Amino acid sequence: MISSNQNPPMTREEVRRFRNEMTRRMRGDFTPRERENIIKAKNNYNEIIRRNGGKNPILGF
Repeated sequence: MISSNQNPPMTREEVRRFRNEMTRRMRGDFTPRERENIIKAKNNYNEIIRRNGGKNPILGF
């Protein structure tokens, strides 16, 4: 079995890009395409909940 590496080595540039991307997303600064994908995902989730009588079928409540 191949064990996964929990902490893959990252260069300083990769760490910098990761932190910048996380900061951007936490501020809510999304590109138009990202914003559209978020809206589609929320609509999809709401449709699933509506079809299951207000209950989340995955969690079982």
